[in-house]
Amino acid sequence: MLVVWGGVWAHRRAGVPQPTQDADASVRAGSCAMAPMVEMVGKVTRSRYDELVAESVDMVEEDTRCQFGLGDAALELEPLRGHGGHLPLEEGDQGVAESLRLFAEEIGLSFFTVRTQRWVAVQWPVEHRQAGVSWEVHRILASVPDRFGLIRNPPLSERTGRRRWSAEVAKKVVGWKTEEVQVPVTAQERVEAICELTRDDEAVAAQVATDFLRRPEVAFRAMRDAEARENVNEAQFEQAGLDDDEFDEEYEEYEEAFAEEGEPFEDPARIVHSWRKSMESTDLIAVCQGFIAGAARLVPKLRGHEFTDAQTKVLENHLERIRATADWIETAAATGQVDLDEQLAQLLRGQ
Repeated sequence: MLVVWGGVWAHRRAGVPQPTQDADASVRAGSCAMAPMVEMVGKVTRSRYDELVAESVDMVEEDTRCQFGLGDAALELEPLRGHGGHLPLEEGDQGVAESLRLFAEEIGLSFFTVRTQRWVAVQWPVEHRQAGVSWEVHRILASVPDRFGLIRNPPLSERTGRRRWSAEVAKKVVGWKTEEVQVPVTAQERVEAICELTRDDEAVAAQVATDFLRRPEVAFRAMRDAEARENVNEAQFEQAGLDDDEFDEEYEEYEEAFAEEGEPFEDPARIVHSWRKSMESTDLIAVCQGFIAGAARLVPKLRGHEFTDAQTKVLENHLERIRATADWIETAAATGQVDLDEQLAQLLRGQ
């Protein structure tokens, strides 16, 4: 029988059931579900990645042969008359450098590249060069005294889990800084990198700290550290004393100079300085007034309120610190001495 099925003419045999559209959909869905997932590495499939690795390994081996070949050629041109762990210019013979420069120019490389290839070649005699290990690894290990035995026993790579030499592994073995160390990733690594860079240079450390503290969020979080906050407070007191001393010395110099010429001297800087001191005094008075106003507003609201033992203890601790602070302010205003003794400092820190 000839029928129309889904817009297409087809033959139907009598007594033979025909698949429905739903059945076809189920078959297609089952086929998709059974299709294996293709593993990708980067933008290529795993199989293509393996091919690229194999091809690249061959190219690296060829490059190693070429690098050693160039070094051997330079070594034949100018034999190295000494051995050592470092890379000397030459053995006091300027003609050696001239020959290598001419050779490098003829083959299109830099003098320093040729000189390094020559040095690596002499550190690795042919019988000790390790097949399957790149020239770069040979270069990194060239200064190691036991390099001949070391290169035959590669350490376990943390990245791949295999015993295979790579430039990063070789650098770690000889104690060089690797790219992983130079480019810190975690927060702790970044902190350690900054500390290492500023460890022996107080001027750089101070500049870095100053730049960071200009960022409000950084300053806020830094001041949550009790020790940092205490150091900043003490530094402020010491700096204020130094500023006053330096200012007085400068003022006296100007005053003496004008006195010799018989002219009155009124230094604008002293006027500004006095304004600044007056503003600081006003700010301190405002802080006291703010505290008084806050207390006058809140205390009456406590009528009938019963404090718990914990609340009473906390309040007593704060009141003790307030009294100590008030004594400190009174002493500073009366004597000009703003230094904190250790006991008062511990009290203000809540210790």
